[in-house]
Amino acid sequence: MKFVKLAPYLLALSTFILLLVVLYPPRVPLSPLNHLDTTPKSPPPPQYKILGFVPYWNMKKITPLALDSITDFAYFALHLDSTGRVYQLVNRREEDPGYTNYKRLINNPIKVPLTLTIMPIDQDSLTSILSSKTAMETAIASILQVQKESGAVGINLDFEPLGNPPPSLRNSFTTFVKRLAQESENLSLALSVSVYPSVGTSQRIWDLRSLTPHLDYLVVMAYDYTLPGNDKTGPNAPIRGAGQLFENDILTNLASISKLVPPDKILLGIPFYGYEWKTSEGTKYTETSGRGSVASLERIDALIRDNTLELLWDRNTLTPYALKRESGEIVSQIYFEDINSIKLKLELVKKSGLGGIAIWALGYEGDNTALWTTITNYLR
Repeated sequence: MKFVKLAPYLLALSTFILLLVVLYPPRVPLSPLNHLDTTPKSPPPPQYKILGFVPYWNMKKITPLALDSITDFAYFALHLDSTGRVYQLVNRREEDPGYTNYKRLINNPIKVPLTLTIMPIDQDSLTSILSSKTAMETAIASILQVQKESGAVGINLDFEPLGNPPPSLRNSFTTFVKRLAQESENLSLALSVSVYPSVGTSQRIWDLRSLTPHLDYLVVMAYDYTLPGNDKTGPNAPIRGAGQLFENDILTNLASISKLVPPDKILLGIPFYGYEWKTSEGTKYTETSGRGSVASLERIDALIRDNTLELLWDRNTLTPYALKRESGEIVSQIYFEDINSIKLKLELVKKSGLGGIAIWALGYEGDNTALWTTITNYLR
């Protein structure tokens, strides 16, 4: 079912679930979709795409189980400089680590279909590439060259300008994607673009209506809803909660995106990490004392084994959180993902006819085999 049909149900559904959980507290988290007619209008794809992003700094942490569980290995990342060329040298003696690990990857190829993530090295380079016809054509040639030498079957563009770019840059990005699609038309190359989840309602660089005909997939980075610099703790990837608690949530964002993009072209971002903030309070959404830090699922599993966490469930957002204690006192609060919250997101993917998921990032899950079992049982 398309998400446009979900919006009218949200308020009534939230009220119903709130009354239900107060009167009859569930032993397992409730899905916001259980009582909706979520039968897809068209048959679901025979196999969902499970795109696993692998940052160069995690290359040595990738497990055989992870490689067996994903459908596509997305290497992150090759950078482009202001002229559109692949960024190779930081200085005369130091090579860019993204490029170094890319060379190692193609010299020791994996058996999973490869996607290359391409991104500008900085904001000035992003603007330069999109503002110059010469730099744009050089960038396209550079992308096709690394695709050829690596044998990649997919290209993912991760262009994230700060703030609200002018319409000219927005139009230039559309032109860039269109030109890349034209040049790669005979290569059977899957082209995707990574976007913020608010893209359906905010004027960003991504003109979804114009981009969609030239894309195979849209990667919705449905995480970082509460950032480390926030002055209150909060969920990294809330399924619901917008309006009363937060400006955005996944359901609301996907509802707006699906008005412009066919659901089977959408890959829902799934985070293998959360954020931890120092606080002495146990109440959720409480004030923090200092900037938060990344908490990988590997770290959270280790804390659970050490019995230092009190695990809790946030019914408002359908996400877990935990209180970390030292000598009996609360010292921090962590919002993250677990099997239950990821199951709900996978259910969302299936019942709404999305094309699959995009995981950020492989290597953050540690030896959590149950996580991969859950994903493959739902989507493979």
